[in-house]
Amino acid sequence: MAAPRLAVLETGRLSYERARLNDALGHRYDVIRELGQGGMSRVFLGWDRLEGRRVALKVLRPGLSASVEDRERFRREAMIASRLNHPHIVPCYEFILRRETAVAVMRYVPGDSLASRLSGGARLDPATTVRLLAPIADALSLMHQHGVVHRDVKPANILLLSDDDWPFITDFGIATLRTSEHSRSEATRRFGTPEFMSPEQALGAWDADHRSDVYSLGLVAYLALAGELPFRGGSPMAQIAQRATLDVPSLWDRAPDVPSRLAAVIDRALYRNPARRWPTAEAFRRGLVESMEAPGPWTARLGRWLKRIARRGV
Repeated sequence: MAAPRLAVLETGRLSYERARLNDALGHRYDVIRELGQGGMSRVFLGWDRLEGRRVALKVLRPGLSASVEDRERFRREAMIASRLNHPHIVPCYEFILRRETAVAVMRYVPGDSLASRLSGGARLDPATTVRLLAPIADALSLMHQHGVVHRDVKPANILLLSDDDWPFITDFGIATLRTSEHSRSEATRRFGTPEFMSPEQALGAWDADHRSDVYSLGLVAYLALAGELPFRGGSPMAQIAQRATLDVPSLWDRAPDVPSRLAAVIDRALYRNPARRWPTAEAFRRGLVESMEAPGPWTARLGRWLKRIARRGV
């Protein structure tokens, strides 16, 4: 397959950054265009000449790459993504560190994020919600079995493949390795997105475990089905305070059209006390799927999609 025609990387910024990136990438990868940027990194669409495929090039911002701590966190993200072999986790193919340029070469997922799908208060029907989030719970379960807590489960980190909405979890930049003292010390710092933090994570608990991810995924499901998060308005700190001191209103109160069994499954994921939540992401996944097995208007649609998952080897 021929490489796609390269676009101009940037205008108005000399060509220093492109030259620096190309120098780090060597002759294997070509940079096509920028896809987006976040707090720690910029992401470019690239072309892998050796494999003949498009890739996502996640580049640590120049100012952060000078910090040993930030470089280590970025390297750890790439390491975690490369270790976890799951059809709903965006894999990392290679980590490149040359001089002060750090690049994670990852699978390119053409499409959009769940955050885009839910923008403006849009809602998903129950079957679609379970179809998208049950595989993410399965991916989280694998992560947890390997001692990894994601700590930033949110709609923006769930990517949907343009062809068929195949969901992927991505962005392990603040994931915690439970066996790592360095990661444990970082867990007390409030990295993450306040709107989707568990109460214990928001309060900086160093021992927030896999049930914190269960809570965050429960919030994603709540948003998808109700069109809003359970706690409204206020600053990020006010939302953290609400989550730490108040019980989440039942999903059924906000979205009475949601099947009661499904609402109960999501409510259980959102208990303030981690001991009352689903004990594992796998248990949460089973609860989501089984809640749709009772006769109802969504059962047939979900069943057809689950058969497609089985054929693809999940």
